Amino acid sequence: MAWRTVRWHPGSVMGALITLVLASAVMSALWFVVDSTDRQPPVVERFAGTPLVVTTGGIPGAISPGLVAEVRALPQVAAAVPELSFVAPLAVRGRAVYGAEDQYRSPWGHGWSSARLTPFRIEQGRPPHKAGEVVVDATLAGESGIAVGDRVEVRVGGVPRPHEVVGVAGTPARWRHQSALFFADEHAERLAGRRGGADQLGVFPRRGIGEGELREAVAGVLRSYNQPGAEVVRVATGPGRGVAEGNASPGGASAGAFNTLWFLVATTAVVAVGMVAAALGVSVRRRSTEIAVLRAVGARPGQIRRMLLAEGLLLSLAAAAAGVPLGALLAPLVAGRLRDFGVVNVSFAVDHHPLAALGASLFTVAVALPASLVAVRRALRIRPGDALGEAPAEGRKLSRGRLVTGLALLGTALVLVPAQGLIGGGRLVALSADFSRLCLVVAGVGLVAPWFVPAVVAPLRPWADRAGGAGVFLPVANVLFHHRRFAGAAGALTLGVTLVGAVVATQSFYDWRRADDVARTLRADHVLIPDGGNNRLDEQLRRATGAVGIRMLPLTMTPQDGGPPLRLSGTLVTGDLARVLDLPVRGRPLDALGEREIAVTEETAARIGTPMRIRLPGTTEDEVYTVAATYPYTGELGQAVLPALPRSAAHLQTQPYGALYVRGPLDRETVEQAGGTAAAYDRQGYILHQAALSADNNRLLPYLSVLIAVFCLVAAVNGLCLALLDRRREFAGMWRLGMRRGQVMRMVCGENVLTVLPSLALALAAAAALASVQAVTAGAGLAVAASFVPFGWTALLGGCALPAALAGSLLVVRTSMRNER
Repeated sequence: MAWRTVRWHPGSVMGALITLVLASAVMSALWFVVDSTDRQPPVVERFAGTPLVVTTGGIPGAISPGLVAEVRALPQVAAAVPELSFVAPLAVRGRAVYGAEDQYRSPWGHGWSSARLTPFRIEQGRPPHKAGEVVVDATLAGESGIAVGDRVEVRVGGVPRPHEVVGVAGTPARWRHQSALFFADEHAERLAGRRGGADQLGVFPRRGIGEGELREAVAGVLRSYNQPGAEVVRVATGPGRGVAEGNASPGGASAGAFNTLWFLVATTAVVAVGMVAAALGVSVRRRSTEIAVLRAVGARPGQIRRMLLAEGLLLSLAAAAAGVPLGALLAPLVAGRLRDFGVVNVSFAVDHHPLAALGASLFTVAVALPASLVAVRRALRIRPGDALGEAPAEGRKLSRGRLVTGLALLGTALVLVPAQGLIGGGRLVALSADFSRLCLVVAGVGLVAPWFVPAVVAPLRPWADRAGGAGVFLPVANVLFHHRRFAGAAGALTLGVTLVGAVVATQSFYDWRRADDVARTLRADHVLIPDGGNNRLDEQLRRATGAVGIRMLPLTMTPQDGGPPLRLSGTLVTGDLARVLDLPVRGRPLDALGEREIAVTEETAARIGTPMRIRLPGTTEDEVYTVAATYPYTGELGQAVLPALPRSAAHLQTQPYGALYVRGPLDRETVEQAGGTAAAYDRQGYILHQAALSADNNRLLPYLSVLIAVFCLVAAVNGLCLALLDRRREFAGMWRLGMRRGQVMRMVCGENVLTVLPSLALALAAAAALASVQAVTAGAGLAVAASFVPFGWTALLGGCALPAALAGSLLVVRTSMRNER
């Protein structure tokens, strides 16, 4: 019977099939991307010449000279070559130069001795011997027309320095993702701002020593440089060398138990189950009389269950046959977008493996079966006696349990507001509360929407009675009496639009809060930050501008009385911090900390006077500091402020800064000489920049919500259109009463308008209420809250939903009344 239904009556399951094909295409595209991240090892380029690399995950200068000496002293090691990597923006005659396929916007600088770790060999000219000389990789030289003897400008740290090209280095294989510049070793160390510390360490084994034996020996040396549960220095071999040089996707499937790609797949699957279940539920409702007849003639619940599960299986196989190839075509487009978001690396490429196609097909089936079980549950509620009615599902009241549940969720979201104020807590607690409130509001509004639509339409009934005419009276009467026809569409549409509105409103709130934090904290008149692919600013630039410089470095803090180690971001300040930042500090002023004193954020819950053990990268011993001050978290500083580095961390003494704060006028000439590698903002411009940066760093979530909203819109339009297929007999009765096709079409359009517009209004009201609550709890006014309300997104989604519903409904009516004579 399942096969006959699918084969001979495809119209009864067409809505579910369309939703399944769409879900299969989207899930398959993501599945191909996830599968490719597992199959494609990180590309190894810079460390292709060495079998083992000691890495610190990108902490500059974290490999101390002592660590290098210990590794070199191992009997299994033939050589250990320190590696420096620093951004070195290159310009030829004032024009920035970088590779077309580069992973970064600027070339990377290295010392020439570390070329041994790479496949690079001199093809033209000679190696660099002194300051002012540079060797350019062949790919970069070919694309930019650089030749030996040319004069170029290297703008390291925002300071332009002229160099002469003395050589061109090439590789046997194609070098694609990291343009390289090589300098004399001492010159490279000065350019990088290092004082003996290295960024990576390439290790070569003695003859006869295998990779496993070498790895075990080097790992033994590293144990004293790592605390239990806080590994900083580690060994990389094989594809792990690509991770060490930054060619691994940060959200790739091999990155860990939780990552962005799996989150996308899981979220899409959950939403797909809900949308497919809704579409199958419409199919079951359309066939309620048929199912009631089967029950009346003796079909057992188990037989109905097997029939509907078989239908779901057949539909999922058909959907996979169409959706998986479509997903394979979409996968490169999805990967390109994820590349823009930084979820996958620039070296990532989609691999259409047959097993991935099989996995995507099974995934489609796995989504369809739970949805079928939901439909089965609805089907088993149909009573055999319903076979005596023409349309037993029509005219019944909506379940009050749905309304009560929705109101309970909304009430819980409202209770969270004062509860959050009473509990307090740091950023993590506030973030969890905001996320919980968002989920409760979205789910609650989706459940309440089917009740909201007739409640809004009911006051129109007297006006419709007085207005007369089928085009006015019948839409209102149908939406009120046959509200179950429109309940699924109203719920799906409201759910999708509310989700987008709530996410965009919440993101706008966080962007504003970041800007507000900067506005309350910042005293400086100008701020300089790296730009144009640069990643730091030089001491020379700081002195020229008279700025206060801030440097960041990771550290591990452990309470003296025991407890788990905390990985924190530490801050070193050069200059008078109080002149440029206004922070309510408890305890000693941040610029007056003693030699063994430290200031921490209030979120660390450390009390003033508490001794703390601090471990800095590349050191083997903890340093004991005393907490002398606490301050509220701000994005301008890390979670700890140190007065200076101890002697044990002298290798970390670096001059480059992550930001420079200027009080008073700014020397524009010095900034212009930086050649676009340093961006200068006035106070207002910097505030706006931080808000834009917050939005850019979190842009994936709004796009994900839009993807879910598209599912919901398709489900809503599907529900509205499929409900019309069951009304052929109703349309025939209207024709016998004298109504023509145009009048029926106007009636149907009115029904769609009365369903879609209240749903959009409810979604917009929910987003506005959520934005208002967030604004009030943060101390902002209603004018600020109004700026969070996503009027544009609501109008855009409504502008898509209403025309799609009208077009689909008119097509169905035209088809149904084709033979009206």
